[in-house]
Amino acid sequence: MRTAQALVAIGVSLVFGCAGPSTAAPRPEYGHVELITDTWGIPHAVSDTDEGAFYALGWATARDRGFQMTLSLRIMQGRLAELLGPKKKVTRNETAVQSDRMARTFGWQQAADRIAARLDRQTVALLQAYCEGVNDSFAAQARGGALHPLFERYACAPEPWKPSDCLLSWWHLAQFFATDGTRDLIARRNSDRPGMPRSDAQWFDDDAAVVQRSDVADDWLRRVGEFAAKHGFAAPPESTGTAPSMSHAWVVGGKRTTTGSAVLVSDPQTPVRHPSLFQEFHLIGKTINARGIGVPGSPVILIGFNERVAWGMTALGADQADLFMLETDPSSPDRYRWNGDWKRMTTRKETILVRGAAPVEVTVRETHLGPVVNEFAFRAPGEPDVALRRVPLCDERVETVQGAVAMMRAKSGAEFARALDDWRFPSANCVYGDAEGSIGYRCVGAIPIRPRSAPDRSGGQAIRAVGDTDAWQGFVPPELMPAVSDPASGMLFSANHRPIGSFYTIPIGAGTGWMGDTTRSWRLRELLAGPAKWQPEDVLRIHYDTVNPARREIVRLALHVRARQPDALSDGARRALEALEPWLKNGASSDTSAPGSDIATRISTFFRFMSTPLASRWGGGESGLARFLKEAASRISANPQTDLDTDEIAFLDQALSEAIGSAPQRRRADAVPPRQTLGWFDSLDGFGSLGADGDYIGPAPAVLDGQTIGCRSSQAYTQWVPLHSPDSALTVCPVGHSDRLDSPYRTSTADIWETGKLHPAPLSRAAIEKTARTREKLSR
Repeated sequence: MRTAQALVAIGVSLVFGCAGPSTAAPRPEYGHVELITDTWGIPHAVSDTDEGAFYALGWATARDRGFQMTLSLRIMQGRLAELLGPKKKVTRNETAVQSDRMARTFGWQQAADRIAARLDRQTVALLQAYCEGVNDSFAAQARGGALHPLFERYACAPEPWKPSDCLLSWWHLAQFFATDGTRDLIARRNSDRPGMPRSDAQWFDDDAAVVQRSDVADDWLRRVGEFAAKHGFAAPPESTGTAPSMSHAWVVGGKRTTTGSAVLVSDPQTPVRHPSLFQEFHLIGKTINARGIGVPGSPVILIGFNERVAWGMTALGADQADLFMLETDPSSPDRYRWNGDWKRMTTRKETILVRGAAPVEVTVRETHLGPVVNEFAFRAPGEPDVALRRVPLCDERVETVQGAVAMMRAKSGAEFARALDDWRFPSANCVYGDAEGSIGYRCVGAIPIRPRSAPDRSGGQAIRAVGDTDAWQGFVPPELMPAVSDPASGMLFSANHRPIGSFYTIPIGAGTGWMGDTTRSWRLRELLAGPAKWQPEDVLRIHYDTVNPARREIVRLALHVRARQPDALSDGARRALEALEPWLKNGASSDTSAPGSDIATRISTFFRFMSTPLASRWGGGESGLARFLKEAASRISANPQTDLDTDEIAFLDQALSEAIGSAPQRRRADAVPPRQTLGWFDSLDGFGSLGADGDYIGPAPAVLDGQTIGCRSSQAYTQWVPLHSPDSALTVCPVGHSDRLDSPYRTSTADIWETGKLHPAPLSRAAIEKTARTREKLSR
């Protein structure tokens, strides 16, 4: 029996220092297969075939993120309680058993198996090669006693990885960037009740939209109109969804760069975790040379670049799920009415194993629309059974993995745009650029066409359904989704704001930025209105901007009120302005080192705005607040003698008074700097750390304001790609590239991230060799 010390030594040798042939080898037809690991722990999977590169990536992923990928898969399979028992979430009164019940009811595993079975042969070959690499890597670790120690702690072992598991791994993260439809009953129930102040549904800030009327051809707009008329979409839709609102990406085209090639920055701004939610990797095969981020367990790239094209993604938040209210047979509840007849549900029974407790039995009822999800739909007494139809569970004609592989292979912006047609889940805003200087933007994702009987054609409310006319009527064709190529401005950006002007009448159910600007899109517009020609480094410099324009304008407007109507402000607001006036003059930075930022960053913006009468006048959320602040500033600029009205002053006064009242005492110069803790394996699922021995403890980020471009607390990945020289690209994916305590790469990017830096991210073999730390020849 090996000692624990010997096992660790063998594990480090096998997993991190291996050179020469491994104990397992890929198929001979995969050709030469090599794995290079660089200074930061990023795997470069190299082969003379695409399958060989995918094999090497699978090997590296199991080596570096073996337990993380297994944990995520168990969550999607509804098997988390096997590992954690009835553990509760940190912030919600839900347990691992409830998580498993939902996953089993939704049928993630069944959908993945069904979809994987009908993928095209080429995609299956790539996924199978990746899976073989995963399985061979796990087998080598097991033989050497080098499996992640949490496998033993939680009494589990890696199971053979399959192509369907690759889909589940992708969906695991993607589901957090999409609504799941389970609150649609609540929305329908409350649709006629008075709620928070809302704007006129017909108001839109078209000037804030990514795609302007001048950007689209008349023929395209005619086809959009014909499609809208065919399906009864008469007016510009109002958003009912709530989108994630932190990501941003921007690209400057060749007409405005000094190099003639596009320059792109993408920053998904998802909370930094330990290990990271993302995996940074690089694939070099016969037809692919691409790097970027994906998720452990899946071999495709979400945000990345190759030798000719770079792309970034932000969450669109389009509604891709609906609850359908069924009419069931009172004498036989497993029958529901459809097209005048009774249709029988199918049932399946599932057993959830619970560590340290008795198993839990689950019965799932299925309709042709999807599973019956009463338990998770917040159903009130007397309300009918509800079935959930949701992308990607409803077996679409294509799967995102197919589009993603084509994106990785694209050699031009036009070719990349065609590949986006097969992107299904989650919905996203995609900006891209190529080496020839072309740039583009697309809304991507499978957007359902709701029936005419739906109370909200954008989604968001449950739909009564008794026949085919009450079901989804298909999906919005990819060629009719909002898009623009090479706009006259020479630049494009996305920050979860309005995708397209109100001339577009197809409802896609986008989230909070549907009406106009977000705070970050407002700031990006200011910064990108800069020079006629951009140096690539200047495009990157925007990434470090720490100005929140909403807080800046609140202070600026309040100073105007103080000068014009001094008695209108409270003592608290005036005290806040004493500290904030020099803060404004010095650049209005949200960096904690900036004097006055301790008060400025506590100014409540759209949350405070939503509770005032101004929200009903200007619109709610970030878009309404931005609209009000920009319009008020414009009024004052046009006429400095302008006075603000009572409601406007009340909002400014309350925001400032609360900020000064909640601001912390100023730290002494010799005080210990604040620290942060990132729980080991604490993910978006909410179950917290899996062990204090693995928690990461480090300096608190200097920029915490999530409404700024340079927010570092959510800098889950950043890439800067000057396409005239892809080898000059820079990235960072904090806080490291391994989920293991014994790995030198566990916190390999922490120092870079904490100091606001990026590291080299080359593509060519010669440039990679300069950063190489280890090399493994996997083929024999």
